[in-house]
Order: sequence, then structure tokens, then C-alpha cells
Amino acid sequence: MITRNKIKRIEAFLEAHDKVEAKLEFSFPLPKFDSLVIILNTYAELELFSGYFEDLDIPTEEEYEEMCSSNNYSVSAYPKLNLYAV
Repeated sequence: MITRNKIKRIEAFLEAHDKVEAKLEFSFPLPKFDSLVIILNTYAELELFSGYFEDLDIPTEEEYEEMCSSNNYSVSAYPKLNLYAV
């Protein structure tokens, strides 16, 4: 999915919920939560999307690369920006 479509999905989710919590995780959210998963392909995407959330604690680019490369994670295991409706 291209970044523009990811931004549209984030904006729609934020418009639909009063309060949203954003977490950088490798796992998918539990089904009981109203949530949105954005799979990150680059650190630049994470930086771009972080502007939508005041309290999103993002890692440095070096920490991000370490997260992605540790344990030989494939692209499909890159961190996901999981948005939860609170």
C-alpha cells in the first residue's frame, strides 16, 4: 500500500474515534479492539505518521533498523503502527 493510502486510512480512523492510542509493535492487535494496522516499510513512513500523534514515542532510526534486523525479521515482520480506539 502506498504511503498516500496509508495516510488516508489513518485520517479516517482518527476522524471516526475521539481518542486513539498509537503503538509500534510487531504483533497484530487483538480482535477485541477497534483498531487499525499500518505496516511500515521504512523509517520515513514512521516519521511521517508520527506527526499525527502527540504522544507516540518513536525510536531513533538506528533503533528502528536494529528492531527490523534482529532475529532476521523479514519485511512482513517489520514493525506495525497499531492504532487503538480508546
